[in-house]
Amino acid sequence: PTVFSVPVQSGASGTPTAFSFTGPRAAIPDNNAAGVNIAIPVSGIGSVANATFSIDGTTCSTAAGSTTVGLDHTWVGDLVAKLTSPGGVTVTLFSRPGGTSNSGNNFCNTVLTDAAGSSIQGITSAGAPWTGSFAPATPLSAFNGTAADGTWTLNITDLVSIDTGGVRAVTLN
Repeated sequence: PTVFSVPVQSGASGTPTAFSFTGPRAAIPDNNAAGVNIAIPVSGIGSVANATFSIDGTTCSTAAGSTTVGLDHTWVGDLVAKLTSPGGVTVTLFSRPGGTSNSGNNFCNTVLTDAAGSSIQGITSAGAPWTGSFAPATPLSAFNGTAADGTWTLNITDLVSIDTGGVRAVTLN
């Protein structure tokens, strides 16, 4: 008999690495389809195995203009958030979550993960500020196997006038 040694990749992933934006506050332009772009530089990773995205914060509140939430905005039903990898793959994190009549305020300690049982799209104003884990509007698994190193871009748009907000703290894992 002939014996061959064949290396087999185990598929085990390493420890998650966090890359964060922590301000200064980036204002979300009111009623502006271009929105605001937040750069999140990533290095030393290689390829994506399993991405999650969080909107951080220190003290969660529904107060308009709260300085302690990761994303403050009155009437989150106006917002669309997209994350684009350095290679150009784009995932919609949320698109007018809870519908256009969702008048709730603020995201704080909100984790977007494909493993979550509830979609961010199904939130209601009664749940504000939104904390906990939610599935994004489109799966983050679209990034799996793509190059992680480079500049990721979070784009947030406000599609209706009057209500305003900004981004203070987000993390890509």
